[in-house]
Amino acid sequence: MSDIDPATLPQPLEQYFSRTDPIDAATLFAPNATVRDEGEWHHGQPAIALWLRRVEERYHPRYHLQGVEADHNRTIVTFEVSGSFPGSPAVLRQAFTIDTDQRITSLETL
Repeated sequence: MSDIDPATLPQPLEQYFSRTDPIDAATLFAPNATVRDEGEWHHGQPAIALWLRRVEERYHPRYHLQGVEADHNRTIVTFEVSGSFPGSPAVLRQAFTIDTDQRITSLETL
């Protein structure tokens, strides 16, 4: 799998993976969006903002994009994430659904 340029991702995903402020990143999500990560569900922008802030504070993640693929109505991004967590770095895959207003409506860590 080769590295990819973040600019080749759909706009909200490019911004999501290049984010520096977790609270601002929550605005990339639709008001009723859902996130499933580490076996937990987070519903709506306020809960997603809290999740993003906790991930940043707990793990200090940095992303190295490796691949992107389309799967029906989802965009699946493969990336290496490094940070302050056991087993770092790790390769993860996340599936995103984006609405017609270019907002993320769902994110699921596969």
